[in-house]
Amino acid sequence: MYFELSKSGNPFFSRMHPLLAGMLQAAALDPWERYPDGSGRLLPAPGDEEELCRDWHDFVQPGLRRHFDSERVIIAEDITLLKEGRGKTSLWSLEIPRSHCEAWLTTLNAQRLALATEYLFTEKELTEKEALDLSSERGIALMQVNFFAFVQECLVQVVMSEDLHSETNQTTEND
Repeated sequence: MYFELSKSGNPFFSRMHPLLAGMLQAAALDPWERYPDGSGRLLPAPGDEEELCRDWHDFVQPGLRRHFDSERVIIAEDITLLKEGRGKTSLWSLEIPRSHCEAWLTTLNAQRLALATEYLFTEKELTEKEALDLSSERGIALMQVNFFAFVQECLVQVVMSEDLHSETNQTTEND
């Protein structure tokens, strides 16, 4: 898989294996439904105090959940733009609107946290550079966590370069 900026300056993933394209499609699914145990880490209680936890649950958590869901809707719309290539190998591509990077980062991070918690991955497993056991559901889940991290890293580069460009322009305008 390749990552670059498109002619219009948007993040563009190309020559993507169908397995990776399927994993990207899965990013738009609801982590609370897919990983009921793992999604508990997404909106944890702020402590042990009963009243504080009740207020959190009643007033804060629903708004955060709506925010996550609205970000996932953006991802789901972008996923419809996934294009299958032609030729001997069926490689896929996806151009993500630059303005959607934050939604992608939020959603991919939520999916990674839910997956890591659901499968009880250790820090060692998450940072290991050895070959994955793709014959098991756990191995595929770890691959998905790592793949989402790679996509996030690419999108962070775009956001960081945009922030740096914005800061440079502000400095130039103020001089």
